[in-house]
Amino acid sequence: MVEVTAKLKHVRISPKKIRLVASAIRNKDVATALARLSVMFKGSAPVIEKLLKSAIANAVDRYDVKEEDLQIKSIIVNKGMDLKRWKPAAFGRAHPLRKHSAHVEITLVTKEGVKVTRKEKKTEPVETVDLTKSNKKPTSQDTDKKTKSGKEAKQSVKEAHTAKAKDKSKVKKG
Repeated sequence: MVEVTAKLKHVRISPKKIRLVASAIRNKDVATALARLSVMFKGSAPVIEKLLKSAIANAVDRYDVKEEDLQIKSIIVNKGMDLKRWKPAAFGRAHPLRKHSAHVEITLVTKEGVKVTRKEKKTEPVETVDLTKSNKKPTSQDTDKKTKSGKEAKQSVKEAHTAKAKDKSKVKKG
């Protein structure tokens, strides 16, 4: 029997609320669990459904197994870290508020009698290009296009400023 897990951490739903949904699908076939989750009217149902689909995808990706051959072995819901906040109250007071989170882990196994083989990892050779070597030789046009040296650039800037100052002096005032 092959075991595949999927984990979801820091879900911003109380663990107590997630456990209600988790207990409804524990030890069920994957198809039955997905059917139940799609019609369940709880806020955590879509979250667990997405996690279950992720676990199924993990199993199908790693092993030669069909979705129908999987069943849920366990769903573990643990308490996550609480966010501590304050709620304003009358007369300038504040009441503490805890926003709960949870960690969920789903473990899937194959049904008895199903033979499963591990898929081989496909490795394709990657073409690489050496960017340090350049086949192109610099031409005379490339050298002309290079920027001016530091002294030449400073001189051209000074000339532009003096030209603007002369233009401003020619303007009549009043």
